[in-house]
Amino acid sequence: MKPINAIFTFMLVVLLATVLISCKKDAVLTDSIKTKIAQSLAATAATAGVQNIGKPFTSTNVLTKLDPLNPNHSPLITFNSNSNTGYNFVMIDNGKTDGQTPLHAFRLIAVNLNNNTYNTVKIKNTAGAEVTNSVGRVVRYVFGSNKKLYVATEGSFGGGGHIIEYDANKQTAVDLGKPFLKSGRRLDIYSLNVGVDGSLYGGSFGGSGDVMTFRYNYNGQFDVDATALDNSSRYVSYVSGDAYYTYASCGENAWKLYAINKVTKAKKVLLQNSNPDNRIDLNTYTDAVYANLINTHYKLQNNTAKSLGASNTPQTNELRYTIYPAETIKNMTVGWNEFTRVLSYVLPTGATGSLQVYDIETDTYPTGDAAFVNNQLFIAAANRSLLARLDNSSWNVLGTTGIDINSLASANNNSDLFISGYPKGKLLTFKTAQPWTLNLTDNSDPFTSEITGTNPSATTMLQTTDGAGNNGPMVVSKMVVTKAGYMVAAGDDDRITSTSGRQLAISSFKNGVTKNAANSALAQYQFSGMCLSADSNLAYISAVSISGSQGRIFVYNPATNSIVNSFAFPNKSAGKIITADSKTIAGFYDEVVYLFDVTTGTIINKQILGGGQRVYGMAKDITGTIYFTHLYLQATHFKIQKMNFTRTGSTVNTTLATVTEFSDTDNDEETKPTGLTFAPNSNSFYITGLRSIYRLQPGI
Repeated sequence: MKPINAIFTFMLVVLLATVLISCKKDAVLTDSIKTKIAQSLAATAATAGVQNIGKPFTSTNVLTKLDPLNPNHSPLITFNSNSNTGYNFVMIDNGKTDGQTPLHAFRLIAVNLNNNTYNTVKIKNTAGAEVTNSVGRVVRYVFGSNKKLYVATEGSFGGGGHIIEYDANKQTAVDLGKPFLKSGRRLDIYSLNVGVDGSLYGGSFGGSGDVMTFRYNYNGQFDVDATALDNSSRYVSYVSGDAYYTYASCGENAWKLYAINKVTKAKKVLLQNSNPDNRIDLNTYTDAVYANLINTHYKLQNNTAKSLGASNTPQTNELRYTIYPAETIKNMTVGWNEFTRVLSYVLPTGATGSLQVYDIETDTYPTGDAAFVNNQLFIAAANRSLLARLDNSSWNVLGTTGIDINSLASANNNSDLFISGYPKGKLLTFKTAQPWTLNLTDNSDPFTSEITGTNPSATTMLQTTDGAGNNGPMVVSKMVVTKAGYMVAAGDDDRITSTSGRQLAISSFKNGVTKNAANSALAQYQFSGMCLSADSNLAYISAVSISGSQGRIFVYNPATNSIVNSFAFPNKSAGKIITADSKTIAGFYDEVVYLFDVTTGTIINKQILGGGQRVYGMAKDITGTIYFTHLYLQATHFKIQKMNFTRTGSTVNTTLATVTEFSDTDNDEETKPTGLTFAPNSNSFYITGLRSIYRLQPGI
């Protein structure tokens, strides 16, 4: 009977594999089949050289800079509960997240700095029940005239943004709900402010025409201007009001300032400008709301905008509500350690203290870009400001950078590490042979006058207007360094305030000089991938067509800061790309791996994997063999293949071979192996994009 059982088992496995391979992408398997396949393939992976080398990033996800007078830079200090004295530090625990959005309702942590105790404040609805679903990620916060803190969110469970009311005196948090509803959809909240009349005002964010405002008089009801202000803007950038009108500044391709009658809801355009870069700001002063357009202030009153004249400013004070004036707590500092969960502080009296906050949730963050510098591997946390280094098979989290790290690149001295991402394409330089000294305890932004002489150092902001009047990327998605020392950065100009959407942007940096490429064609595309030419002088940038037509591959020369060539690509997206040889780049999109001849601008070979086997990462070893990872059978199971190619005249011969398969031990369907980084000293590949780092050693 044993031979029969063995044959039957073998036939069953073959049949099962055949059925699964024929399934479309992301096929749903039963749990029992998933488990058996995962167990079998995990054993295969172990013998093929894929090794899980751990999770670099496990820490808290806490917002500690909540002072509305200095948003994102200063801690929020309130009175202790049921008193008008003492110092209470308030922070927000976002718990576990999906990217940047909490999976559940965030919690406020109120720490009494006078007796080293803390209170966890959970959000409740207006009926008193605890809110468990995600209320979204925090985007704005302001004190109302009633001295309560109002927190606005976006991307909540079911869509839309909430307003959360935090009472520091009672230490309660109430979900006031989602103000904006349009055509059955809940809109996010983009702007939040207090008007001259003391009311709370908010503006929406969504698609084209999703521009609405609300007014809140602290009575439990939102007065929403239910009609969209216009049909082109996507957000209300600034909002305020007085006793009679709500004022809203909307912009994207052009700017308009609206006055909305609170009684009749009639709207009127007070100011407008067709230049998307000339935004119309709004600020609330004690006597009126003022607008600012191209250095000219306007007083908004009686449904009019009266100019103060060029360079003249309002003579009254800005209207801001707070509990403790800034001068009262100017000598106070508060520091939070994301990894140990220890809070340290210095009071205005000079007294110091610290305590560990145990109730904060920890989260494991997906890994992001990687770079190999001076025989050391550096890894960034996707959508976080964390950087780690692999030291003797153990992870050393170096610290935070104050920016979302999207891209890492080794300088051509093989000693410095370029760090960049979002916002404003902020670029830092880390001298890897020297200790990490960037301390962000007191300030989350390294690009301030208070932070100097650190390692990493704030180097430049790529999204600044250069001499030619061009703007670089707000989001740097990829960096490469030429042999002449030019750092080339590419990504998207993601400023919805001045474009109809994302668009491709390219910058270069060398010897303290930043240049931004100008080419009208860039506006029709979004970033997809980038690599160096074989001689390391030029950069190839692959792009996605915004209109849905053919993608494109641009050739950028940083020495001349110009697009010297470009090629149409026979697909909407050219995907991610790497250098293959002197006249070929390799790339992938969806389930396709291709070779592209940069001398003729044509695809010379294309491999369609099919069956939903989406490609995620690609790299080349020292011999020129190309490796790539792709989805296989399950959402958390992947195959690694290698590709060699030869040319004989106009004929290109390609061979594919399976290197190994592996399953994500974290079983996280949201993360994918988006990066492959080759380490020449060990002939290894490091697989990033998942929560754990995997190492592939093909020789094993």
